[in-house]
Amino acid sequence: MLLTRFRPLALALMASLAVAWGAGELSRPRFVIEAAGARAVSPDRGLHFPLAVLAGLAIGLGLVVRNERRRRPVRGERDLGATLDAPLLAARPAQDAALRELCRQLLDHWFTGGRALLPVVSAESGAGRTRLAAQIAAMFGDMGVRTLLIDADLRSPGQHREFRIENRRGLAELLGDREVQPAVCGESLAVLVAGCSSGDPLDLLSRPRLREFLVAAGKRFRVVLVDTPAAAKGRDLEIFAALAGGALVVHRKDADQAGLLGLRKHLDAARSRTVSVVLTG
Repeated sequence: MLLTRFRPLALALMASLAVAWGAGELSRPRFVIEAAGARAVSPDRGLHFPLAVLAGLAIGLGLVVRNERRRRPVRGERDLGATLDAPLLAARPAQDAALRELCRQLLDHWFTGGRALLPVVSAESGAGRTRLAAQIAAMFGDMGVRTLLIDADLRSPGQHREFRIENRRGLAELLGDREVQPAVCGESLAVLVAGCSSGDPLDLLSRPRLREFLVAAGKRFRVVLVDTPAAAKGRDLEIFAALAGGALVVHRKDADQAGLLGLRKHLDAARSRTVSVVLTG
């Protein structure tokens, strides 16, 4: 672990030593021809070596500091501020009372003016994104809000397990121009499973059929939540983040900042903002 942590410092120092050696070679005595004959000229090379070593140490220390910052775990809203843009709503822990309050705030501040779409995203797998998306969708349904939950993780679907329904005739089939019907999971909650995809998920999600479906869903449901693949798996989430203009971020408290920085790049590419952050674990 220590070797990995200080590897940039060691590499930079080795590079500086190589530069210093090269500088010493280049500064060996040169012979110049004068009218009286040849004489050796020895340039001052006393500073080449220490300056090169100091430069290497400075570069290496900078890399170590940067890597340490990326490994630092995100434990609260203060840490999030240094990694993500300030969210529209405050970060919250994955606890029932906090999530119910988040649902109410989303209705007041996000699901307004006919806006219904909100993707649920995470930097990496294992953050609890799928379960949290199901939990929030169920809470909206219990509040009497017409809600549609879409499993758009065609790479590793999981909503069918959360609701104990079959993973057949879902989003993949809908994008293949087949008729599908979301499963009714409550008086106000419907779930569209991922279905079975045999092609490239990103290519499937890029079809115009997806936008058409989401527009139609937004007219029937006040809340349309989308469970997306983790950012580490590809750019799938960018499609939904771009269409929604925002995303609900799920992040495990013990995870470091590196994954979250990668997620931010995806959201920036989609010109999408962080609506809120839920910290799990």
